Amino acid sequence: MNTTRSTAEVHTAMTVRERFESICNFVNPDRPPRWETLGFWTSTITRWHAEGMPAEIDAGNIRQHFGMDAFPCVPVNSGLTLPPLFPQFEPVVLEETDEYIIGRNGNGMTYRESKHDSEPGTQHLFGFPIRSRADWDDIRWRLDPSTHDYGDLAGIGQEYNANVEPNCLTVCGLYGMPRMLIGEETLSYLYYDDPELIHEIQRQWLAFYAELTRRVLEHVRIDFVLFWEDMAFKNGPLISPTLFAEFMQPYYRDFIAYCKTLGLKNFMVDSDGNNDVLLPLFIDAGVNCFVPFEVAAGNDVREVRRRYPELVIFGGIDKRELFSDVDAIKREVDRVVPWMWERGGYIPCLDHSTPPNVPLKNWEFYLQYLRSMFA
Repeated sequence: MNTTRSTAEVHTAMTVRERFESICNFVNPDRPPRWETLGFWTSTITRWHAEGMPAEIDAGNIRQHFGMDAFPCVPVNSGLTLPPLFPQFEPVVLEETDEYIIGRNGNGMTYRESKHDSEPGTQHLFGFPIRSRADWDDIRWRLDPSTHDYGDLAGIGQEYNANVEPNCLTVCGLYGMPRMLIGEETLSYLYYDDPELIHEIQRQWLAFYAELTRRVLEHVRIDFVLFWEDMAFKNGPLISPTLFAEFMQPYYRDFIAYCKTLGLKNFMVDSDGNNDVLLPLFIDAGVNCFVPFEVAAGNDVREVRRRYPELVIFGGIDKRELFSDVDAIKREVDRVVPWMWERGGYIPCLDHSTPPNVPLKNWEFYLQYLRSMFA
């Protein structure tokens, strides 16, 4: 496969970190990082055991089993899909039957969890810790960077600084954090009913993560920041561009600008759904990488590349084609990967985690076929 954006032929094997950095600089390496999926459903692993995968393979070693590269996120209590509250709330069970549990978790969310769900730990959230300004006043001290428990940063640095993979610092984003503190519906009202409260939360977010990042970098090598947002559905985002520009973009811009003074260069946003109208606002704020571009939500990474030639694109291979047969898999990989790779700045990956609709033999063929392109 030819590479039109490369500046030099690769003569020696590269580390995963070097490959990642090279792609972020739009210089194609010998091959992309082997990050062919964002993850695996628990029920997918269960299915594959029934189809012949060794029983000892589980969520902890499945990436290694399939020869995938590691994706190390440094364990510094920075949050991701949940705010990094410290201390957390005391978990409590409010009601329990043979079918379900209702309780309040460590993040102050009220949940209902089925005892028979195929994905253990899946919770339906229906109550959130912030319902009013008074609730925010009661909880903001749990996001105080001066009292936060960062863990043993020196020890984490000793373990992670020698990684040959890029180290990731995870962040619960500027939609993600208010969403998980307030809930989507109430948050949508508060943008209008109490905008200053949202700005207060965002200012605390900025102060917290700026100080966390500074402290972490004193001990731990960080290669990129990963913001979790999950702020869109099939037809568009859960927040308008106008509200994004007021309540998110200035804080993204300030945080990324500060991170750059600390030497960080790469900033990745993870959001499902269709974020098309928000991409230029993210990019303007300093985001240079986006994931996963779900095809079912109308995303086509080839069109995204045409419109944003300097955005690093991670994902965009339709996972649904792995439900079918090898011909469908070949067509989908051929549709996306060669064209994107030739233009640079692309990491091949499914457009989300691998669901249980995917037979083991199809997954194995997908890996073999995709990797053969870079043999």
